[in-house]
Amino acid sequence: MMDRPNFTSLCQSRGLNATADILILCRSEDGLPPPPPVPRGYKLFMAVNDFIKLAVPIIFSVGFTLNCVAFYVFSRTKLKETSSSRYIAAIAVVDNVVLLTHFLTHLSNYFEVPVFEIYGLCQINNFFNCTCIFLSIWYVTSLVIDKFIGLYWPVKKSDYCTEFRAKCVAVSFAIFSIVFYHYLVWTIGPTESYGRVLCLPMEGLAETYTKLNNLDYVVVAILPYFTIVILLCLMTYKVCTFKSFVRQVNGSIRGRTPSVSREQELKTMPLVMAVAMTTVSLGLLHNICRIFRVIHPVASTGGVFLSQVSYACKMLLYLITSERCRDQLLDFGRQLVRHVTTLFSCRRHSDTEPTRFISVNQQTDRSPEFHRIIEGAV
Repeated sequence: MMDRPNFTSLCQSRGLNATADILILCRSEDGLPPPPPVPRGYKLFMAVNDFIKLAVPIIFSVGFTLNCVAFYVFSRTKLKETSSSRYIAAIAVVDNVVLLTHFLTHLSNYFEVPVFEIYGLCQINNFFNCTCIFLSIWYVTSLVIDKFIGLYWPVKKSDYCTEFRAKCVAVSFAIFSIVFYHYLVWTIGPTESYGRVLCLPMEGLAETYTKLNNLDYVVVAILPYFTIVILLCLMTYKVCTFKSFVRQVNGSIRGRTPSVSREQELKTMPLVMAVAMTTVSLGLLHNICRIFRVIHPVASTGGVFLSQVSYACKMLLYLITSERCRDQLLDFGRQLVRHVTTLFSCRRHSDTEPTRFISVNQQTDRSPEFHRIIEGAV
């Protein structure tokens, strides 16, 4: 055994001042291998991991509630009469399903809840997750296309951008997604790994799953994003030229007044642009990690989290950019408060003044008085 003075002099002679170097020396002197170095970025990954562990349940609770409110506002109020409202209501529904599937996966990964040990839940969760992610991005794309048609061809909007056509488009995408993602039912299953049950491709079907998943990259991460970006650039150019034209008309005595329908389209432009830009920006990192197969733990985990935020924050964008949405939400709040106060007052009145029940004998005992009252009334 080496005493403390000799140990200190040995460390000083070898130039070891750090605690980690001393521990490595102690292990090497005892014949044990030195501990492996800490991976680069490990502390950052653990900090991000701890944050996501607590943030995802909050995102799920807030986002699920906001999406329910958005569905009510755009499907049960005066705003439901437009084609854009149908797309927004459909987006709220599929976003809630995506948040629910992500939350179930989060419970399994971070809180060790045996979610995927339930028979069939692994396949169902992955199927609805991929299906609704596809529907969410393509419903946003349909919303942008609807606004693009109204901005460039306002006369044809009454023919192409109707409420019925919006319902047909939403149903068609839903049917296509069910057919396209049916492979998840028979290529993925619960697999036990290191004492935990995970949803992984089944043995012998990994190659098939990879090929179909590559096709999913094109359908979900490439085509809709390029479409949204191109249409947003064209719409921005159209808005700028229209505003310069309006300034020229207002500055001259003679001039052709701009169309009223195009002015109405410009009023709803901030809502569509805010939703589209937020969806693209928050989902960009996750899609880059998927397409280029980036396995960086911080980037992939952060990308999934940002995509979950995009599914939860759309109602806030509606409130910020749409005055009509704020008005309808205030009306809904007033009605809700009125119903709650009426219900509370009725219960309080029934508790303070109980109902009196009169028996048949009590009613017949004073029958002459009742007859006189009835005759006088007649």
